[in-house]
Amino acid sequence: MTGVAPTASPGDFRQGLRDTIPVALGYLPLGISYGLFAVSVGLPWWWVTITALVIYAGSMEFLAAGMLVGGAPLTQAATTTLFVNSRHIFYGLSVPLERVRNTFARLYCIHALTDEVYAVCSGIEREKLTGPRILAISIASQSYWVTGSTLGAVFATLLPFDLSFMGFAMTALFAILAINAAKVSREWGLFGASAIIGILAIMFAKDAMLLVALTAYFVLVVAMVLVRRKRAAA
Repeated sequence: MTGVAPTASPGDFRQGLRDTIPVALGYLPLGISYGLFAVSVGLPWWWVTITALVIYAGSMEFLAAGMLVGGAPLTQAATTTLFVNSRHIFYGLSVPLERVRNTFARLYCIHALTDEVYAVCSGIEREKLTGPRILAISIASQSYWVTGSTLGAVFATLLPFDLSFMGFAMTALFAILAINAAKVSREWGLFGASAIIGILAIMFAKDAMLLVALTAYFVLVVAMVLVRRKRAAA
């Protein structure tokens, strides 16, 4: 139940822009690092801007840059994207996107519903979360990411030294995300299991390591959930 939609006021869009100031503090520097990384692996600077506009999926963009340069199979790219961004399905169930009346604007808001946009919307009282405010939060947040990514990419083309060391940025990013997730959930067993799965995938399926590891981890999580539910029902 979403309740009665609040009445939008002329100032809601401007308020939505102000709501995203904390997002700018995170998106601009992270976007710059993505631009530097993407150019370092061989992506043209203008492709960085395109990915920031079309893919716009934060950590997934770091993966996508390598896939685009390496010519990864479509099935691998699609499966990886599904696993990495599957959490966004639940975001759409929590944020009242139906309050964005214009169909095209609503479709855009679905595309732009990232972790940060979800966090901002979740921090606003539901009765104050109008359609124009959601749209403003979505547009402003992506504009920060596109600006930061483009600045980083252009800056990378002007630097006089080799940027190959930036290849470690993606590894560091996902390591930090994994450690933070383990700290919050306290699922250290899953954290250890994921590390073992990753090592085994490198050893036995090097060419499809990411796809095999993600699939195995997904199966493990589903099995664990089923076992816990069975125990709880007993």
